[in-house]
Order: sequence, then structure tokens, then C-alpha cells
Amino acid sequence: SRSQRYSRLADWDYITQCARIGRAAGLPVIGNGDVLSWEDYHRHMTDADGQLATCMVGRGALIKPWVFTEIKERRHWDIR
Repeated sequence: SRSQRYSRLADWDYITQCARIGRAAGLPVIGNGDVLSWEDYHRHMTDADGQLATCMVGRGALIKPWVFTEIKERRHWDIR
């Protein structure tokens, strides 16, 4: 979080655990944190075993506004 100065990584094991519970209850769960590239997005979605509805992209979009195109195309864009 901002108050932590973004010093801690998201706990994706906990997010996946919550996603399993949410999925069992019929609720869509959106993962959030540390999505800075298309590789991060796909790794988090894959590691969650299909339990997440999607991943939220926050700071990653501020740093690289084209990250959504990278996610869609599954490749890095070299924008300079």
C-alpha cells in the first residue's frame, strides 16, 4: 500500500486461497498486486489454478500504460 511505500509484495498464496473459497461460494475474485507485466498477469492467473476471475492492474498501468496491450498480445512492447 501507499502507507507501506509499496515495500511489500502481494501475498499471492493468500489471494489464491481466498479465490478458492470465493469460487466455491459462487463469487468472482479479482487478484490484485504486483502486476507490472504480461508475464506477471499470466503467472498469477496460472498459479491460481483458474480460481481468479482476473487480475487488477494498478501501478503497472501507471508505469506502463500499454501493459494491457502486452497482456492481450502476450508479448513485451518496446516503447521508447
